[in-house]
Amino acid sequence: MRTVLMTLLTTAVVALPSLQDLIAVLPDAPASYARPCADRSYWQPLVAANAALVRATRARATAQLASGMPPWDATAYELYFKTGNRLAGQDMMNRRHTYVSNLFLAECFDMTGTFLAALDASLLSLATQRTWVLAAHDPKRLVYDDQDVFVDLNAAKVSSLLATTLTLLPTELSVATRDAVSNQLQRRTLQPMLDRTIGSTAPFWWQVGESNWNAVCWNGMASALLASLPSKSDRATVLLALAEQSEHYLASFGRDGYGTEGVAYFNYGFQEFAELREVVCAQTNGLLDLFALPNVDAISHAPAYFEMRSHHVAAFGDARLDARFLPHLLDYVQWTYGESSKPTSPRRFNSTLPGTFMALSIPLSTARACSVRQSPIAITPDPLRHIFPAAHVAVLRGVSATDFDVTFKVGGNGGHSHNDMGSFAIVLNGANVLGDVGGPKYYDAKTFGPDRYKSPLMNAYGHPVPVVMGQLQLEAVRAQAMHPFSLRTDLLSDAQDVVSTDLAAAYNVSELQSLNRSVALVRSPGNGHVRISDTITMQPGTAVDVESVLTTVGVWAPTSNTSGVVTMPSGIRVTVTVSASAPFTLSATALSSYGVSWTRIGIHVTSTSASATVTAQIAAF
Repeated sequence: MRTVLMTLLTTAVVALPSLQDLIAVLPDAPASYARPCADRSYWQPLVAANAALVRATRARATAQLASGMPPWDATAYELYFKTGNRLAGQDMMNRRHTYVSNLFLAECFDMTGTFLAALDASLLSLATQRTWVLAAHDPKRLVYDDQDVFVDLNAAKVSSLLATTLTLLPTELSVATRDAVSNQLQRRTLQPMLDRTIGSTAPFWWQVGESNWNAVCWNGMASALLASLPSKSDRATVLLALAEQSEHYLASFGRDGYGTEGVAYFNYGFQEFAELREVVCAQTNGLLDLFALPNVDAISHAPAYFEMRSHHVAAFGDARLDARFLPHLLDYVQWTYGESSKPTSPRRFNSTLPGTFMALSIPLSTARACSVRQSPIAITPDPLRHIFPAAHVAVLRGVSATDFDVTFKVGGNGGHSHNDMGSFAIVLNGANVLGDVGGPKYYDAKTFGPDRYKSPLMNAYGHPVPVVMGQLQLEAVRAQAMHPFSLRTDLLSDAQDVVSTDLAAAYNVSELQSLNRSVALVRSPGNGHVRISDTITMQPGTAVDVESVLTTVGVWAPTSNTSGVVTMPSGIRVTVTVSASAPFTLSATALSSYGVSWTRIGIHVTSTSASATVTAQIAAF
């Protein structure tokens, strides 16, 4: 285990290559990440080395010849506009995309013509379907009704597939299909991107947005543009633009590398960014390396520091409770920084087409498109803890099998986050016994709209954070913008760690003077435990009315007026013992939202005094 030292990196200004330098190294003709399928000297070694994957792909494609291309289903797509259900339309579009991708790969592997006719027809069908944009990303139907253009996550993915297929099968497809696909690409995404990159049209929001969208959309569109634009100058200009705009994606992370979008969106966005890096290095002979941009070194190593033992992570924000960092992505980071000699692709087979090519080819060679990175981050071994000083997040780890692991967050909120300042995750023997229950299992029209925080899964009510005088926490991103919250490290030792913060500014309660939340992890063989303490101080003359909260996806059973037991599906059990400086009551409320069911355990303290302390001690049963 390694941990970044507390000193924050300064944000360096990276000198990008000049336009002329890029023009000098770019290939004369548009190119994809892989060689054309007819180049059997390139493809046969890949086919031979990946025989099982090739057989499985061939079998899927053969089955698809019998089933035919999944039809475009307007009813499924338009369901979002009527009910907010986005899954039916997205699944339909994904099936069509996968059908084309499987046929292309099977044909490219064999080049016997077996799948060519079906590929030709399905490629045309995909390119000419009514829209490439997901309904959830076109809520006013402007693209769907052909009143506007927009490149979203799916349109970028489709563009990459279509452009790559045209480039790697330059003479095999019918002229009619090639022309139609090229025209659709040009109209729907390529020209709109050029207008917003080389031209004077205002950029799409994601081009300057601090979001995973920036990495994902640029990844798909870069592959499409580099495979399509005949002008080297245009390709070089696009590369400089994407490098500059990629800094907006990197800004979604803290200076300490902490990802404000959560674990799942780190996996989603950063593996696309890593794929984009490999594509750009391959096109520029390593001259432009996106990992040289500011803060990438800290970002790429942050997952190893955020993990508790056994790769468990806190499911803050929209991450699901079972979320884990992708092992192959972490392996890629190690290979990138010379921490491992094993060549590893940032993507797995059956991802994007360029990502699939990487999965097939990178493990077979010690050659690198991008040079080995030397991280400037000072590191020191520390298996017990890691503090993210910019995000104000503490990861505290146990030692023995009876010890707990705890992650405690004060800040680090951004896109996809919840109202959860002061939230935590407590893990024992691989079970998330108490704390944040994670994010939604599906999205609908309300997930990212004005009603987002009406759900207890996103608002503070369903999180293990206090309620003060009946008031929930404010919207976290806004509260953090108005007030500089901090994380205090009260005690860091081999025996125990104690961290704390003042959450008062997270509430719109004028009478609230301070709300100190303290989290302690005690490491002791046979006696390890966690203490969550809230000390509330009101203005003189104001009585205390506070509810401390625990949450769990396990089964809560009270054992007395001051205690209870949580039992997890795995059989792991923990005891919860509550004490307070004033009278309190325990209650349990069953909650369910977005496919997640959990129990909210309320500890309601009232006192005529202006201050009170309530403590919950969690121990193994």
